[in-house]
Amino acid sequence: MCDLYLVDDDQDVLDSLSWMLEALGHSTECYISADRFLASVDLSQPAIAILDIQMPGTDGIELLTKIKSANSPISVIMLTGHGTISMAVQAIQKGAIDFLEKPVDGDKLHHLLAKALEQTNNAFTEHNLQASIVERINTLTPRELQVMHKVLQGKLNKVIASELNIAQRTIELHRQKVMQKMQVSNIAELAYLMANCKV
Repeated sequence: MCDLYLVDDDQDVLDSLSWMLEALGHSTECYISADRFLASVDLSQPAIAILDIQMPGTDGIELLTKIKSANSPISVIMLTGHGTISMAVQAIQKGAIDFLEKPVDGDKLHHLLAKALEQTNNAFTEHNLQASIVERINTLTPRELQVMHKVLQGKLNKVIASELNIAQRTIELHRQKVMQKMQVSNIAELAYLMANCKV
């Protein structure tokens, strides 16, 4: 299980929710404000955050927005009291998985945690894949990058050599370097990798 954070300005809610979660087999870290959460938590790591919508200072919607703008893999579940359903809907539009009404239903929470865990792990894996692709691209020289783009356009070595006005053998060497640096064994793998690059 990844880290599980609770953020609510009501200590009683934090206590009862963490007790319920412990009964479900989850350990939690509690924060009485959004600012304390932001000062303590590494947003780049996979986790689940259960946020109260209505809090003084930075509220749950603002905190959700900050988490999402940081491109964080953290999955967010919102907590709402009466009369804030429209805010809860707004939170879902901003990227929250779902919202729970207080008092929290344990069965619904348990189901949402499974969904949130899957989402945060997928987001973290995807983020790492993108970072890895960018890292590999950054090892290419400008000429290797040029050759890679032409190879991905389906051009033959002799055509690339003619277009870049360099020897075909040099193109072959650049192509080998591209394959090594991008950590692929053939053009199909390279094309698949670059098709998945969202940066």
